[in-house]
Amino acid sequence: MSTADPTIDALIEMRRARRRKRIAQIHWVDAMYQVYITAIVGLVVLVLLSGAAGGSKLSPSGLADLLRRGPAILGLIPAFAFMAGLRSGSRGGPLALEQPDVRHVLMSGAPRGYVLRGPAIRQLRSFAFIGIVVGGAAGLFARHRLGSNPAELVACGACFGLASVLLGAGAALVAAGRRIPRWVATLVGGIVVVWSIADIAKRAPTAPMSFLGRMPLWPLRLDLLALAPAAVGVALAAFGLVGIAGLSIENAERRTKLVGQLRFAVTLQDLRTVLVLRRQLAQELPRENPWLGSGHYRRPPKRLVFSRGLRSVLRFPASRLVRLVVLAVIVGFSARGALDGAPPLAALAGLALWVAGLDAIEPLAQETDHPTRSESYPIEIGELLVRHLAAPALVMLIVSVVAAGVIVLAHPTVDSLRIAAIALVPMAMLGLAGAAVSALMGAPSVNDEISAMLPPEFAGMKNVLRAGWPPLVSILGVAPFLVVWASHRSGRSPWSAAATAAIAGVLVALFVAVWVRYRDDIHDWWKQSMEEAKQQKSSKDAARPQRASTRAAPAPNESDDDRPDDEWDEDDERDEDDDWDEEDEEPDDDEDDEPDPEAEGDEESK
Repeated sequence: MSTADPTIDALIEMRRARRRKRIAQIHWVDAMYQVYITAIVGLVVLVLLSGAAGGSKLSPSGLADLLRRGPAILGLIPAFAFMAGLRSGSRGGPLALEQPDVRHVLMSGAPRGYVLRGPAIRQLRSFAFIGIVVGGAAGLFARHRLGSNPAELVACGACFGLASVLLGAGAALVAAGRRIPRWVATLVGGIVVVWSIADIAKRAPTAPMSFLGRMPLWPLRLDLLALAPAAVGVALAAFGLVGIAGLSIENAERRTKLVGQLRFAVTLQDLRTVLVLRRQLAQELPRENPWLGSGHYRRPPKRLVFSRGLRSVLRFPASRLVRLVVLAVIVGFSARGALDGAPPLAALAGLALWVAGLDAIEPLAQETDHPTRSESYPIEIGELLVRHLAAPALVMLIVSVVAAGVIVLAHPTVDSLRIAAIALVPMAMLGLAGAAVSALMGAPSVNDEISAMLPPEFAGMKNVLRAGWPPLVSILGVAPFLVVWASHRSGRSPWSAAATAAIAGVLVALFVAVWVRYRDDIHDWWKQSMEEAKQQKSSKDAARPQRASTRAAPAPNESDDDRPDDEWDEDDERDEDDDWDEEDEEPDDDEDDEPDPEAEGDEESK
């Protein structure tokens, strides 16, 4: 297909050639097999997890309360997506072009709209697929609680996920193409989010995103007003595709470099590098002046490490503080949902605690970013890292207090206050413990002795366990809520079991602190043990051929006359046995019975 513009024709031909080259390296049978296996395994896992999660069906009063308060709560999801899209677009997102496209194609004189529209459509398609899958999976998990037709719940959940993604991606494309300033994007997105929060508290009229929150509940009550925000999302996506030509080349080049490094860090499983690059991508820089105080010491403080950590926390940018508050709210609502009979939400609460801990652990993480600096300190590195846990622990305690307040406000009863008080300390400590493990593990080593001893079949399982157990530690922080839910379900008193679970969580957090203190000592001991084992094995391997050679070779400088009599006897017996064996092995041939005269003459001469 040819157009009137030769530049566009050249661009089309180049993209086709690149696509053919990329597809030529992939066999269609292998691609279909991977898609087939992924789809089958994903579907089976979702069905099994949704069946295992279970949960009792809501009572009529519970369904009525869900229809009354659920749309506003669900509306927070597209509200946050809209705000995140606006902020990302104001920084040049959401497109992540390849560097040759930015350096050569965009600056070649080709129409920018045509160059950028193809990658934008592909990214919208990817976002839409993710929204459909996540929304459908959420509808599948809700089938036990709502008791409606699973197919209807999955379809409505998928539509809700698609509409939310279109709102966020469309807002990002509009902000990037129109070059909306960051403060304007933050202001507009913040207004939408605050309006949705006020709608939840019944302090404001119905928020626009609350109408979209009615879409997942269509199997219970049909409300066509939910289509209005979805139509706005489609319009934003179309308007963003039309105006994508206004994208800033400087922002696109900066984003391309960071996204390339980010993908490489994800491939290496280096979580700390991923976080640092993501903050650079979001232009999340620390404040020049702390929120409190001047940032300068008049005299050296008594607890210097804690003071340094506290100064780092006080320099957190506003976006990070807002993210911590949002994560605390997610923890509170998820824990409340787990108490009300939706145990899978406990995993969401634990993951939110882990992410909050990754933001709070910044003082310790910055210390690990410069491993050689601590060599000049008059203190062991393990003790220094343990002292760096004090300031993040204070931050996580504040996050847990906010989450506990959300739990109590969502259902203001004495039991809610009691379970929130029991789980307050475990949530803070285990959220911080999981983040500390993630920050200290770093990227997996290629020359790991443990990996060298494992068979290749277990290498993937080891990587999964290595990446999964820090979030699992944080998920243990919400174990008291699951214990209370299980006790109520079985008709037992939950408080003693919840206190036991809380104490066990605190002990796990203390164990992690001990691991942080003696981590380097354990690694040095293990490395020394492995080196000693290798040296012993190499010395044994070197001694074996020497031992074999000494057994095979005769003793040097030893003549036949110097040997003792018993060795002479053994040699004579061995010679006689050899003679008998040779005589036995000679064939009996009748034709050779006559004596050979030449042989007799030889014997006489001998």
